Amino acid sequence: MAESLHVSFDNGFGPIGSAWNVDTSTPGEVRLAGNSAMMEYATGPDAGHGYGTYTVNAKVEGNEPGPGIIFWPGDNKWPGQELDLLEITPDGSGRQYGTVHWNSNGSDSYSAKIYDGVSGGQFHDYTMVWEPGKITYKVDGAEKAVFTDHVPVDFEHGGMNNTIGFLNNNPDTSITVRDVTYTPLGGQAPAELSSAPAETSTAAAGSQAVVDEPVLVADTSAQPVEAGQDGGADAAAFANTVSHGGWDWPADAAGNVDWNAAAAQVTANYEATGHWFI
Repeated sequence: MAESLHVSFDNGFGPIGSAWNVDTSTPGEVRLAGNSAMMEYATGPDAGHGYGTYTVNAKVEGNEPGPGIIFWPGDNKWPGQELDLLEITPDGSGRQYGTVHWNSNGSDSYSAKIYDGVSGGQFHDYTMVWEPGKITYKVDGAEKAVFTDHVPVDFEHGGMNNTIGFLNNNPDTSITVRDVTYTPLGGQAPAELSSAPAETSTAAAGSQAVVDEPVLVADTSAQPVEAGQDGGADAAAFANTVSHGGWDWPADAAGNVDWNAAAAQVTANYEATGHWFI
């Protein structure tokens, strides 16, 4: 039986530790604005979690696409079984919707449904119930969307799990997250609400935290790019680099990771290609 999970961001990111440019200045919450992301590590089909109930207490601001609550394929391959609990429509209305993606012979296919009556600018409980043959999205306990086609099978039953993730890729939007809870199908809710500390390297005191490496996450119409692939500058383009967390990063004169240069390069790569990579 899979274990339940609760992250309250009182003391770090917990297992959602692959993060970049996330504001941690307010205890008990994290804010993603501009180009920023955080995700559980997608290391293989068994990474993340499977069938069960996922609830995220979050607030989105802005009326354009940018913020998202994303359940990314555990094997970090796209197109794949990406489950989007929250996104914003591109028509300027600020309407929110949920999506199920799948791999259709090497191309991305998806089904999306609008959440009627849900407004931004305030905290809501966003819930995904993933069970065999069915995915249900709820907001504040009210059912908003049900999908019964192309529902993925989790790892325990011969398929693949998904990792919990969040992103924002618009300077005019943001998403603030206060609480993440997962209860396995047929399991018990977390007995103790706590958040384990994550090892961080601070980019700006009290505000921007960088954990290990940038998240390899794309928007819903692009494939994630590994470091050094065509489409953007790779680490070898820097005059000086230093190895950290299995990656080559730009280095300052003292031989330490130059996080400002790294952030600038990741942002430039995203703006040029639509992909997060260094």
